[in-house]
Amino acid sequence: MTTLENLYYGNIAPHEYEVVRGSEYDITAKLVIRHEQELSATLTEHQNIILQKIKDNHTELMNLGERNAFVRGFSLAVRLMVEAMTSEKT
Repeated sequence: MTTLENLYYGNIAPHEYEVVRGSEYDITAKLVIRHEQELSATLTEHQNIILQKIKDNHTELMNLGERNAFVRGFSLAVRLMVEAMTSEKT
């Protein structure tokens, strides 16, 4: 299959990536989880509901940001390819 076909059939998922154990991302994610658990343990039920809403909204913002970054990056790559293919060779 071509790359476009693989993308169409879901064999390529640009938004998915492997988190390497011990990486900066892994360490930071674990810190966020630990701090969230510590905070959550001190909150009332109502406050935990609000915290969950904040987390859901934050996740949505992150998804929107990642989508926009993907679109901008892809558009830039296409412009670079067009420019490279149409520029005069010296």
